Formats: sequence, C-alpha cells, structure tokens
Amino acid sequence: MRRFPVVLRFPVVLAALVLAALAAAPGAATAGEPPHAYHRLDRVGAALAKDPLFVDPDVAQALGASDRARLRAAIAGTARRLGTPAYVVVIPNPSQSESQGRDDAFLFMLHDRTRRDGLYVMADAHGDLESEAFNVPRRGRSPLDDLDEEDEPGAATPADSEHPFAGLADRIARRLDGYAAAPSASPTLPRLYSSPDPFGQENTLRPDEPEITAPLLTGLLLAGPAAAAVLYGLGLGILALRRGGPRPSPDRPKAGRHARARTRPSMRWLRRNGAKDLERLRRLLATADTRRGRAYAVSAYDAAQILYDDAKDDESKAIDLVGAIVLARQGCVALARDIEAPPSPCLVNPLHGRSVVRKRVRKLEEDHGGALPRQCPLCANCRDLDKRQALDERRLLQIPGPGGHRPHTLVPGVWRETAWGAHGKTFLPRVMRYLGVD
Repeated sequence: MRRFPVVLRFPVVLAALVLAALAAAPGAATAGEPPHAYHRLDRVGAALAKDPLFVDPDVAQALGASDRARLRAAIAGTARRLGTPAYVVVIPNPSQSESQGRDDAFLFMLHDRTRRDGLYVMADAHGDLESEAFNVPRRGRSPLDDLDEEDEPGAATPADSEHPFAGLADRIARRLDGYAAAPSASPTLPRLYSSPDPFGQENTLRPDEPEITAPLLTGLLLAGPAAAAVLYGLGLGILALRRGGPRPSPDRPKAGRHARARTRPSMRWLRRNGAKDLERLRRLLATADTRRGRAYAVSAYDAAQILYDDAKDDESKAIDLVGAIVLARQGCVALARDIEAPPSPCLVNPLHGRSVVRKRVRKLEEDHGGALPRQCPLCANCRDLDKRQALDERRLLQIPGPGGHRPHTLVPGVWRETAWGAHGKTFLPRVMRYLGVD
C-alpha cells in the first residue's frame, strides 16, 4: 500500500486540530433555527421509515395505484442489488421551501435529518428528477464524464413540460435501475457544493465588506498563524505527492451533449442549471491537468459567475443566465478537449451545446436573419432536423421575461450582437467588456 510522504501527513493532522479549534471557538455556531424550520423534512423522513415511496398529497395525481405498486417493487429490487436502502420522494419543492427550490439541497437536508444512508430519488411538481447516493457501493459520475444530466438513465426532465407526470414512473424506475447496474465501488458520500441560505435569511442583504466582530477577530488572532502554517505545509506536501505520483493519462475525455435542453426554460430551471454548470466548471478547474484550455476556462468561469450573481431572479436578465450556462459549458469543453477556443454553441438553441456544422437555415432567415449569421452554427440534432426540413421557429430557444417567453433572437444585447460567438474569437472579450471587466 502506498504511503503519503511525512511532509503531507503531518499537515493533515495539524489541519484537523486547527479546524476543530475553530469549530469550538466563540461565535462559531450559528443561531438556532425555529422548531418548525424543517418540519417538512422530518415528516418525509418519518414516512420513509415506514414506506420507501413517499408521494406528497399535493401531487397525489403524479402516480396512480398501479404506478406506485410497480415503483415499490422496483425500489425493493434496487435495494437488494445495491445492498443499501433506496427511497423515492415525489413532492413539490417551491422556492419558498427550506431548500429554496433546490432539489439537490432537499435530498442532502433529508439525508442529514434522517441520518439514513442509501439511494434517494426525488421528483418535484415539474416532473424533474434529482438523485443522490449516500454511501452506496456504486461508482459515481466524474465531472469529466458528461456536461449535463440528461444522458443519465431516467431523464432528468419530462419529455413534455405541459404534462410533467407523463411517464414519471418509467423514468424513476430507469433511474433506479441505472444506479443498480453501475459498476461496484467503495461507498462514498457526495458533497453539496453550495448550500441554501439559513432559514429565515433567504432575502437578507449581505454587505460587500461585513464588519469584523470580536469573536471572529479573536479566532483570527488565535488560529491565523496556525492555519497559515497548515496551508504552507499542505502546499509542500501536495507538491511532494504530485512529484512522486504517477503522471496523468494523456487521454482526453469526450465532451458531453445537451440534446434534451429545454426550449422554454423557466427562471427556476435556468438558476438551478446555471448553479450546477458553474460548480462543474469550478471542480474541473481544480482537477483538470490542461494547458491550452485553462486560460479560456478561467475567464469563462469569471464571466459566468458575474452573470449568474447579477441576474438573480430578475426576468429581465434571463438571457444573461443563459449566457452564464453557455460560458460555463464552454469552459468545461475547453478543459475536456484542452483547446484554446471551444466551438460556438448551437444558434437555434444555445442550451443545446456546441455546434458541429454551419449551415444556412432558410426557414429562420425571414424573421430572424438579422440575428443569425448566414452560415448558422448547428448542433447535431438541429442539423438532422434541417435535413428533414423540420428546423423552424418552434425550435428556437424562448427566453422568459416579464411579458412572457420570446425567441432569443429578438432579445437585444451582447448575445444577439455577438451571435453567441459565431462571429469569431471576440466573443468572450466582448462579454467581459459588457460586464465592465478588463
């Protein structure tokens, strides 16, 4: 068994001691939440202790009696194959909830409250699926495997957003089977990379430069020097480990696809997927060993984060959320393929992902030719639709706004002016100027 160098082992132990001291320092604990703050989570947890399938009364129509019986059988079969419990929760998750509408956060909070490991699959009132595996002996997905969730067994979104529960039982069953059929691996705990605001503080404004209070100052004075020593030691240890370890494989993973991206996304969908794509790029920047693609990925991450933070829930800035998603995904492509400038996205729907061909789309030229270049970048799906003469205005990305959805080609601004990068390598610099970043 390979042992870490002494220079690495000592800082790790010291880091644990320092972190424990910080946790026990005055003011480290947060104020207690009211007793009712997580009542819904406790109610669901208590129900799951009796029945691994929970369907909230508010969405009782999502699954009929036969669907429920079939899913209970699928849950039992999955649990036997995994060797760990499996749970399915069908419940609305509005933005006013304890998880602020984030299905992934809901599952993490539910696991924290119940303290029961296993596979958790959730469907919300929109028919969207989310799943997390806590200490399940199956191999999880690497951030480099795909750039979207849509390729997972059991599609993350319904085929028809107007009928969110159509085929829901089948999608859940496929998601369960996908985990059960995955290669075996050591059980691990997933990580929630960003947490909702504390209960009751969802709309609290945070100053850019908060006042340093006495407990924090005391903690810095006591733990600061030790923490600096720990970080310095860790840096030396990591360098020693990297120098002595095996060289990374030269093989580059293939970039993922976004074939099932929505045509009429909601603000909630854009916020949720923007956060996921930003986090995926952040993880890749921390782990990917690339040279040519890093500069673009870093700039794309900076721009996407600014766009995401500035847009918030403002419908007038919905297209900036799309821009944040596009830039984050392009940054991932730059790292995955180690290229200096990733291809421009599909111009019919930039959420489709990277383009594979440029073609003239005559059916879109009459009303949208001013926003589309004569040779329009298309993804593989849109290229195939164009071959069948089926690529028309109905396929254009519709941006939500105060007056309803409208084609992205009709929304003025930097995205229309640059045609989402179709005009050349000035796309990212132009976006940075739009954000006021040199």
